[in-house]
Amino acid sequence: MDAVGFAVFGYGFMATAHIEALQALEGARVVVVCGPRLDRAQEVADAHGVPFATTSADEALRLSGVDAVVIDTPDAFHHDLVIAAAAAGKHVFCEKPLATNLEDGVAMADAVRRAGVRSMMGFSTRFSPLTIAIRDAIAAGAIGRPFHVHAQSFSAGLLAAQPRWSWRTDKARSGTGVIGDIGAHALDTCQFLLGPITAVASSLHTCIPELVDPSTGERHRQEVDDDTVLLVRFASGAHGSVALSRVGAVHASYPIGRRHMLFSGSGGGLLWENGVATLYPYGGDPRLIEGEPPLWGVDHHEFIVGWGRQNLVPFLDAIRTGTDIAPTIGDGLQTQAVLDAAVRAASSGRWETVAATQ
Repeated sequence: MDAVGFAVFGYGFMATAHIEALQALEGARVVVVCGPRLDRAQEVADAHGVPFATTSADEALRLSGVDAVVIDTPDAFHHDLVIAAAAAGKHVFCEKPLATNLEDGVAMADAVRRAGVRSMMGFSTRFSPLTIAIRDAIAAGAIGRPFHVHAQSFSAGLLAAQPRWSWRTDKARSGTGVIGDIGAHALDTCQFLLGPITAVASSLHTCIPELVDPSTGERHRQEVDDDTVLLVRFASGAHGSVALSRVGAVHASYPIGRRHMLFSGSGGGLLWENGVATLYPYGGDPRLIEGEPPLWGVDHHEFIVGWGRQNLVPFLDAIRTGTDIAPTIGDGLQTQAVLDAAVRAASSGRWETVAATQ
């Protein structure tokens, strides 16, 4: 099969990481970079040897040799781009979260399904060898029947002297704050390991009220959450908590901040913290679960490129074989349903049921 040609939508750090990841893969090539500013798109294209740059999504999708798209834009633009790509018969890789609301997510999943194209979400944590080893251990009964999980995903992104305004903190472009950003990863990982979440209670909180645009010096009021706590219930009967923050100083030097998941079950427990996982069998000695080496000292960009490559390899396989490989946009829709329930729960002050997506 000829090399699969990609149009990359976006030119931020995720887009450049995915371009580098694709260029390192045999059988993949990047044909065009597309974004709202031609100078930025051209700069990224030139830096990576990509032949075309454009501001027009329609032009990018019409270019000869484009078979698939990678959507690395702000979240508010995912909906239109996914639907346009599917209508053009292009396979779709979409960064998380899928959309800014569940209604848009349903329309996107329907468009991909009708078009019969392959899809994948940017839930790169699923492809970590350690994540897979933990999933296999839990499935094999290493902790017995799971009772709970307590997860933390913290970064120190807003602890600078002048906290930075970006599209991720702009409600118009992101829809939500930390819950939709690193929270989408955490919620997908929880469901990958323990099955679907069916109900949520939540507190969406904003610690830093004002942010500064570094390019203009303009100050903006932050209207999205930067410190969030969820209580979750699983279809299996397990429950737990998910804490998310952009004001977490602990382990800020780790390339993606603090990542922690603690599981307990009828036969033992499991602690997964920053690339190290330890099994605690009840009545036995702790033992490490083999995965990959911890990432202390690894550059953040290098980390994102590596995990992006792990995520894109199965997407290429799905395109070549014509068979969906999880996590598809359907999995993205399941996490979108949890995000939607969490936003409703923060407003209602009650437990909210997660909408069925199948």
